[in-house]
Amino acid sequence: MGFEINLPKEPLLVAVSGGCDSMVLAHLLHEANYDLMIVHVHHGLREESDKEAEAVRAWADARQVAIRTTRLEWSGQTPSQAACRTRRYAFFQQVMAETGRRHLVLAHHRDDQLETLLIQFIRGEAGIDGIPRIRSFATGQIHRPLLTYSKQQLYDYARNHQVAWYEDKTNAGMKYLRNQMRHQVLPLLADMRPGYETAAVEAAIRRHEQQQEHFAFVEGYVREHMTDRGLPLSVVQKLPSDFKRFVLRLLVPDREFTSEEYNRFLTWLRVDMPSSEVYYGNWRIQRTYGYLTCVHCPDKKLILKPVEIGSDLGIYHYGEQTIRFSRSTKGIPFSAIHFPLTVRQPFPGDRIQLAVGVKKVSRILIDAKVPRTLRAEIPVVVDATGQVLAVIGHRIAIFGSFELLAESCLMIEW
Repeated sequence: MGFEINLPKEPLLVAVSGGCDSMVLAHLLHEANYDLMIVHVHHGLREESDKEAEAVRAWADARQVAIRTTRLEWSGQTPSQAACRTRRYAFFQQVMAETGRRHLVLAHHRDDQLETLLIQFIRGEAGIDGIPRIRSFATGQIHRPLLTYSKQQLYDYARNHQVAWYEDKTNAGMKYLRNQMRHQVLPLLADMRPGYETAAVEAAIRRHEQQQEHFAFVEGYVREHMTDRGLPLSVVQKLPSDFKRFVLRLLVPDREFTSEEYNRFLTWLRVDMPSSEVYYGNWRIQRTYGYLTCVHCPDKKLILKPVEIGSDLGIYHYGEQTIRFSRSTKGIPFSAIHFPLTVRQPFPGDRIQLAVGVKKVSRILIDAKVPRTLRAEIPVVVDATGQVLAVIGHRIAIFGSFELLAESCLMIEW
């Protein structure tokens, strides 16, 4: 039989493990003259993985197809299925960012879809909708063009077209729930109701089509109500629970969520408190003063070192902030400054001179409604005596008239 593959005519990333499913996918796409780059993850857990990695590279090299590989290291970590998946997708995202390829193609098939639907059901998940054929991921999309084809059809294709593959022996074991579904439950269902596979997969496809319509509605709704301060919580609260889940997907677009994570988000939205936060991976969603914001968390182990500014001034970087120091006819008189200057995080007790008098830096950030958890990330500029010259993004110190023309001044811009 022929396989109908309908993918964008753009450069593709194709995840290839060396198993039958992904090798067939790579063969189909190569035969159809798609622009491919293979991505392969060596999980470092099985002896056979070395040969699989070599075979995948040999296949790509023989066809002059580009390939990117990585090997996972697990020192001090537990290599669970979830951990493998997280690190695998992180690698895919990294390659997408580095190569500019926006479409990642995966080899999930009909049997994978049926197993996923049953697993979602017995786990009591809110959304029993299986695996989507297309979904947003990182800067682009994930595509699964084989979802309507069975595992047996892929085996038949591989044998008919001499596609070599490696069989992962762990797939035959009964340790994991997915394998139990595959070897015990699906054959029983097929005997009880022949043809159920097609009906179940078509139902999942219709469910995803409905979800895409609902997601598009929420996307427009959020875009319409978004403000400079974030998304008003009152706007989110008007949505049905299913649509609130889509708000989470919009705030954190590069992540798949479990039913537990969705439920935690809905519970968090209901909690009546002026300021709080919730974490999803490296993303932090905050509710502050009636608004939701989402920011990428810096590495908690990363403490930015202070940056010293000499009298030559110029452009400097502190974390993601760019700050320009220059001489000007307005600004802070050089007579009031002692070099060197330093850009650092704010300290307790920091104060800045303003036209109305001295004010605590912490009070400036509170008045600006900067969430408490972000205040330590706002850089300040101090001189050699420790006096604060600027709270970057918010205030510049005022010493006398800002329009003073009698002497050269320091201008701080960001």
